Amino acid sequence: MLAASLALLVAAPAHAEILRIEPGVYSVIQEPSLPVRGQHQSHVVARHGPPVQRHSTVGGNRPLHPPITRWDYDGFSVVFEGPLVLHSVVHGPHTPQQR
Repeated sequence: MLAASLALLVAAPAHAEILRIEPGVYSVIQEPSLPVRGQHQSHVVARHGPPVQRHSTVGGNRPLHPPITRWDYDGFSVVFEGPLVLHSVVHGPHTPQQR
């Protein structure tokens, strides 16, 4: 039974949910191509290539402050806690741009 449950977890397709927020309109959209929570950094690089920019890690100096890193790609960013995906964020018209 446990083996069958684990097989389902491994075989389940990965997807990400996108929360769209417009004034007065809120919706969640599933996006199968984005990295999902729990994926390893090596999996993200294998699927999407190297990021356009890797931001410096913050935190990690205490147990309650885990290391958080952000990688930027064209059109989306990935936030990691340690080596694992925490969130994927799709860039929109109000996304701040690096200068």
